[in-house]
Amino acid sequence: MKTLSILRHAKAERPEDFASDLERPLTARGHKDAARMGELLADLTPRVDWVISSPAQRTRETTAHIVHALAFKRAVLWQEAVYEAEADALLQLLAQTPSEMEHVVLIGHNPGMEMLVSGLSAGAPNRLGVIMAPGGLAHLTLDIMNWQQLRWGSGTLHFLLRPKLLRG
Repeated sequence: MKTLSILRHAKAERPEDFASDLERPLTARGHKDAARMGELLADLTPRVDWVISSPAQRTRETTAHIVHALAFKRAVLWQEAVYEAEADALLQLLAQTPSEMEHVVLIGHNPGMEMLVSGLSAGAPNRLGVIMAPGGLAHLTLDIMNWQQLRWGSGTLHFLLRPKLLRG
C-alpha cells in the first residue's frame, strides 16, 4: 500500500491584480490555512517522504508551510507539469515516483486536483463531483506496491477536508 495526499494550493490573491497567474501569492488567510494543513499532514502515518509541487507562487508558498510543519529534509520536486495539468498527466507524473516512497504529497491546482481524486477513488476523472476548496486536502491509500502500478480506481479516499473545518 502507498499513501497519497493531494492538496490544492491555499487561498490566493485575485488574478486581475497580477500580470501573470503564476505570480499570484497567498492571502493572509491562505497562509494560515496552509500552516494548519501542514500540521495535519505532520500527524499522519506513514510520514510524508516525497513532496511534488507546481512552481506557481501560490503553490510555492503553500508548500513552504507544508515542509515547515513536516520538518521535511528532502528537496521538494518542483514540476512545471503540475501547473494547469489534467488528471491523466498528474497520474503519469505520480507513476514516476521512486518506489521506496511511501507517502507522497502533491500540491497543485484545480481542476486537475479534483479530477485526480475522482479518478483514483472512483475509476474515472469525471465520475465523482469532487470539490476541493482552496487549501483543500484529499487523503488516499493506494492499492499498489510501487508507484508504476498507479491506475484509475486504485485508491481509497479516507477524507476530503476543507481548511474552514480546521479554523478555531
